[in-house]
Amino acid sequence: MLIREPRLADEAAVRKLLGRVEFTGPDDAEEIACLAARNHRLDPACGVRGAWVAEARRGDVVAVVAAAPPLGWVGSIKYMSPEHRSWVVNQVVDIEALSVAPEAGGRRLGHRLIERASAYYRGLGYRLMMGTFTTSSPFLTAYYRQAGFTVLEPGESIVIYDPLGMALHRPSAPHVVQGWKALHPDVAVVDTYLPDGTPIKLITEVLVPQDGEPEAVLNDDGTLTLKKDGASHTFEAETADKMRQMFQTPVTQQEVAAIAEEAARYGIEPVVAARLRKASGYSLRELVGTYSH
Repeated sequence: MLIREPRLADEAAVRKLLGRVEFTGPDDAEEIACLAARNHRLDPACGVRGAWVAEARRGDVVAVVAAAPPLGWVGSIKYMSPEHRSWVVNQVVDIEALSVAPEAGGRRLGHRLIERASAYYRGLGYRLMMGTFTTSSPFLTAYYRQAGFTVLEPGESIVIYDPLGMALHRPSAPHVVQGWKALHPDVAVVDTYLPDGTPIKLITEVLVPQDGEPEAVLNDDGTLTLKKDGASHTFEAETADKMRQMFQTPVTQQEVAAIAEEAARYGIEPVVAARLRKASGYSLRELVGTYSH
């Protein structure tokens, strides 16, 4: 069985395979088949699309997977700048569709296609892969778990920690099941809470600086200068030292969990709160009181 990228001649076969997939939109199968067969490329700022098919010995295409950055979800987050959105969609990818012909079942073709897609995006620096299916296909829970995904409960959101101090929530309809797969060994999960006390599992170490981020220069006098595109900004030594201490302070999942409830009261992400408390030696109450003066 040959795993390869689709060709234009595969469009009809891919469309037939995707016709078996339950999509949210009536034209999704047609659109994805067209984009996959034509190897559609996105603007680099929008991330990378990818698709692969399994070809049997007689030349028939019997399985397909299509992946793309979650542009719809990221675009719906109102407070994001274009640069912020580009940063996210170049590190998070979504399995748009996966389909295996009935006559080709039992050969792990779907898992092999996911493995190929995972290796491809991992090589590009992506750190998280997501996927969805509906409750009308409950057998897919075990299937995706065997493929290395963490499968959530129906209607449960995927929540990704953003180093800017935010949590990015990808909501889900009650009949939709979401899952995620780490593409980097540093990706981890922290149990924490929303400000209203709702428990969540926060996926961390997904969004990291990429090439083109500001260059940080620690000067001899202790000041810190950030440079990018000919512009620069210098922080005083005391501020620079506090920034360095906080972002270089390692915290454990236990330390994050221990401060999660208090952090929620102040609207601070638990990972940031744990680093602040550990680096400064002060409680959050003391820190917030200090910053409020």
